[in-house]
Formats: sequence, structure tokens, C-alpha cells
Amino acid sequence: MILSDNGQPGLAPVSQDRETSEPAIIRFTRLFKRDLWCWVNALQKLWWLFAIFPLLFAVIFFFFRTMTTSSVFVANCGLIRQEVTDNRSGVLPPGYVHVQKSIIVNLFKSRAVLEETVKRLSLPYTAEQLFNNIEVKSEKNSDYYIVSAMSKDPTIAATLANTLSDVFIDEYKKLIRKNLEDLNDSYVRTQNEMEKQQVELNEKLKDLSAENNLTTIDSDIAFNNQRLLYIEDQLAKMSSTLDSSRQALYELQGELANTEEEIVSLREKSTAAEDELTRAQSTLNSYEQIYAPHNPILIQQRQFVKQLKDALEKAQEEEDVDSDVNSKVVISRNPAYTQLLVSIASKKAEITALTNDIKLNNDMAVQLRARRELLSKLQPSIRQIEADLAQNKEQINRTKVQIVTIRNFLDRSFSDISIQELAKAPTVPLGRKRGVWTAVGFMLGAFIASLILFGSEIFNLTVRSNVDVEDALRIKSLGMIPVLEQAHRANYYSALQTMVSNGESYFSKGSGDGGSMLIVFAPNKRADMDEKAREEFCETLKIRMGWKYVIVSPLTEEEFNSKQTPLLINDYLYQFTDEAPKPGKDRTVYFRLDDLSFISPPTDEQIKRIKTAYKSTQVIVWDLFDFELHRQLYAEIARNADLTIIPMKYAQTSKLTIFRNLQFLKSFHVKDIVGLLYQVNNKHYSKVTL
Repeated sequence: MILSDNGQPGLAPVSQDRETSEPAIIRFTRLFKRDLWCWVNALQKLWWLFAIFPLLFAVIFFFFRTMTTSSVFVANCGLIRQEVTDNRSGVLPPGYVHVQKSIIVNLFKSRAVLEETVKRLSLPYTAEQLFNNIEVKSEKNSDYYIVSAMSKDPTIAATLANTLSDVFIDEYKKLIRKNLEDLNDSYVRTQNEMEKQQVELNEKLKDLSAENNLTTIDSDIAFNNQRLLYIEDQLAKMSSTLDSSRQALYELQGELANTEEEIVSLREKSTAAEDELTRAQSTLNSYEQIYAPHNPILIQQRQFVKQLKDALEKAQEEEDVDSDVNSKVVISRNPAYTQLLVSIASKKAEITALTNDIKLNNDMAVQLRARRELLSKLQPSIRQIEADLAQNKEQINRTKVQIVTIRNFLDRSFSDISIQELAKAPTVPLGRKRGVWTAVGFMLGAFIASLILFGSEIFNLTVRSNVDVEDALRIKSLGMIPVLEQAHRANYYSALQTMVSNGESYFSKGSGDGGSMLIVFAPNKRADMDEKAREEFCETLKIRMGWKYVIVSPLTEEEFNSKQTPLLINDYLYQFTDEAPKPGKDRTVYFRLDDLSFISPPTDEQIKRIKTAYKSTQVIVWDLFDFELHRQLYAEIARNADLTIIPMKYAQTSKLTIFRNLQFLKSFHVKDIVGLLYQVNNKHYSKVTL
């Protein structure tokens, strides 16, 4: 038993959202889904095709091959290709490439070979006809070729194979010669291009040498580096000498500042204070040579000398005031001072000369460094040009040798393929392969039988199982009812019970408004409706659920005229009367599909009145008319129903018509649509319900 959406026993839901989101072509292709047993039944039904067609076609192909073919003789000529393994022996020229095996096989049956063979033998047919009588075989890793010629005359077959092989060898030699000539032309073009490139490289090298005043790049680099090293060494020496001269000049200038320009050369009066000052200064000079500048002894001696100088200056001032003291002093230029001036002038001249020399050498060093950088930049280009020149020269010489070798080889007639075994006239004709044709006919017959079986089944779009209802049409299956037969009555009533059980989830809901539950049987055609099965379903529903039911059956104009005073519900439906007709013993009332129903179809409110018309019953079963008679009214009634059942007859109702019906109902938002399959063959029923 299948569970419904609310967990109660019932029907498995089918996703409507997924179906509406799928493209129409996918929904249509699902109609071709079917149960596996449908294929089995089709095979059991058409098994005779597989028993007759393969044998029939096998016999036809056997006699066709026998009647349309005659005795054919085949002669074989063997050719072998001898690979030359040592090219250094001079047998083959440099650059020679062996012809590929595929080209050799194609050359056997080329137009040139075939036409020349026809011409030599004066054959009464064209090269195209000869092409069909020639076959060339060679194994994948073998250099042995077998040329097979077919003819009704064994002598002609042997002559044809031998002549074709001779013609092939001649064409093969021409092919080798043509390849060598192309190779020679390629070498000549290469030589001309390399000689032209050699001239261009020489001109480029000359232009670079003239532009940059070069002899050879290596000698220029060595000479420039040697000069630069000498200049840098001289600059280092001059810089050292200049630093020494500047230091000596600094010392001389300091000594000059401490030397008096004039000295007293004669003094007749000498005081004891001056003598003492002279001795103190002499002692200070000796201390300065011995002690550090901050030595306390040296500092004390300096202070003592300063005191003596101050005292001597004060005494001299007093002597100037005392006019009665006479003294004689003679002042002259200090020779030491003069000598220092001469030394300073000499050092300055020396420094000036060194500075000028350093500047000149620096300028020369800058030029040499710039030259060195230029040569460094030019060196790779010049080296590359020289290497290209040497390489081109070597290649030109090698190419010249190769051209000479090829030209010498062209004077010979070379071929590495030769005839190993001439063809002989055969004595036994070729088999007709009637067994192969018989097998092909047998397989073709089996294929056609399979094609007929597949076509008859794949295009059979009738409903035959729950797979057709649920997987192909994508609606829920309420059940499958087999044909009522005495031997299978249990299956029939069990199917009715199962149908009621599967619909319990819908029956338990009811209408929900206090009225009766409206169940609509919506067949595509009235022929799809099995009224007996519908009555049995209502009776089973009455027994299982304890519900009373009323059946609303449609009437056309012809059916209305043939019945005597039928119980019509039309007046109540169109509100011409307030009471609905009471059903008779058969629990049936009728709805007449008259002109009024086409002009003014009942509204939703009018259809819903039927649910409250029969309060003493729990279920109203409405059998609808043909879908094509009034589509809109058909969909309106189904839209207001609590459950819409689409009945289908086994192997008669088309899935395509039901598919169109469903698409129309879904456009009216009809929900709770289920399918019901009637009159299922009992053998088929027992298989698809396993």
C-alpha cells in the first residue's frame, strides 16, 4: 500500500512543480516510457519474426551471391623492401628520407601506375575498373608487399600482377628521383640564402669596425685596459704625492706663523730678567718635546714663562719712562723666516703642477673607461657576428658537398624495392564467400526483426500499466482493474478493494463544507468509460466506507430522445427549481448536454449546489461527457470536484490523448487528478503487479 502526502494510506505524490518547470519536449518524451513486461509481451507476440526473417534473409543472400558471382582467379606477386642501414657508406645521399609505407601502398593503386599498366597490356577496360581488381597487402611491421590481381583468366591475372609490379618500381624510382631533386633544390636555396647572409654579416662587421675605430675587438680591449691600468697607477701615485706636499705646506705655514720676521742682531744692554726668560723658554721647548700637552709639569712651565714675560714687559715700560737709562739695539731680517718663505713657494708650485697632472690623467681615464664600456657593449655583438660568419661558412661548405653528392646520385637509378617472387597463373579459383554473405543475411534479418519489434512497441502509446500512468503521464494511479473472468474473480475484486484503499486519503477529506463529496470520472471519450467497473467501484466504496452514492450520468440529445422521462438535474443546476431530482433504484440522475449548457455553462456556484443537493448521500459520482464535446464545461466541473478520476481502457486509450487532456485540465488548475486502468488482460495484470 502506498502512503499519501499526510502519511495516511493512499497514493504517492507526483511533483507538480518539477513537471511544470520541465520543457514541453521532455514531458512529451516521457510518454514513451513503459513497463518492462510490455517489451516482454511484445517479444512473445512477435517471436515468429526472429524465427523466419534471419533464415529467410540468409537463404536470399546465399542464392544472390551464387547467382551474381562467377569463378575468379587471383595471382600474387611478392615485392620486398631492403632497408639500407649504413648511410655512411655513400650508398644514399645525405638528407635522403625513406618513403613512408602508407605512400608506397597508395602508389601501387595510383592513377599513373594503373593507366600505364592498362597501356602496356592493352586491356579492354579503364584504370577505374582495374582499381577494383587490384589489392595490395602488407603487414604492419613487415617490408614484404603482396600484389594480388583478380581476373576470370588465370594467365591474365598473373600477367597483370607482374606488369603492375614492374610499373610500380618504375614509378617508385621516379618518386625517389623527384624527392632527391626537391632535396637538391632545397640545398641550393639554402646555400644561396647562407651566402647572402654571409655578405650581410661581413658588411655589418665592417660598418661596426669603421664606426668605432676598431681593428680587432680583443686587441683593442687589451690595449685599452693596459693604458687604463697605467693611468690609474699614475693617478694613485700623484694623489699620494699631492697629499704629502699639502701636509708639508701646512707644516711650513705653521712654522712660518711661529717665526719672527725680524730679530735683534745687537743689544748692548741685557738685563738679568731677559736672560732668565730665555732660559725658561729653552726649558719650555725641551718640556714640549718630552711631555704631553696636558702634563702638569708642562703646564707649570708655561705659566712660569708667562709670568716672566709679563714682568719683563712691565720693566720695559718703566725704562721707557726713565729717560736717563741708555741702551743700544740693532734689528735685522730673520734668515729662518726667509728660508721658510722660499720653501713654501716651492711647495705651492709643486702642488699646482701635481694638480694639473692629476686633472689631465683623470680626463684621460674617463675617456679610457668610456672606451672600455663601448668595447664591452660591442663585444657580444661582434663575437656573435664572427661566430655566425664561421658557422655560415662551415654550413656553406657542408651544403656544397651535399649538393655534389646528390647530383652524383641522381645519375644512378636507385630503388630499395625489388620483385622477390613473380606471380604464376593460379589453378584454383577464388572462393565466393557465400558463407560470409549468408551470415550477413542472417544478421540483417535479425536486425530487421528487431527493428519491427522495436517500432511496433515504441510507437504503441496505449496505456497498459501503472508505469504508463505514473511515470509517463505523471498522475497518480488509483488502481488497475483486470477483466472479470471466472478463473480470476479474486484478482478483479481485489483490484476494487485496492482502488478504494489507495483513495482513502481523498475519501477521508470529503468536501469539507458539510455537503457530499464530488468524484468526477473524466474520460477522454465515452468509449474509455467502463460503467460496470464504475458501479462495482461505487458498491465497493459503499461496503468499505458505509457511504451512499448518487451517480450523475451525461446525456446527449440522441440519448435523451431515446430515454423515457429521464431524471434530469439541469433545472436544479440552472436554478429553475429548488429541488434536485431524487435518484431511482439505480441511484442515477442525468445531466443533459443541451443548447443551454453551450450558451451559458453552469458557474462554480451552480456546480457546488450539487454537493448540498443530496444530503442523505456522502458521495456524488459524476460521469462526464466526451472531452471534445465541451472542453470548458468539462474542465469547470473537474475543477470543482474533490477527486477527478481519468478512466483508461487497457491497450486502447492513447497516452497522447490523455496527455492533451491533462494539459488542458492543469491550465484550469484542476488538482487531485488520478488515473484508473480498466479491463487489463489477466496474464498481463499478473506480471505488471508483481
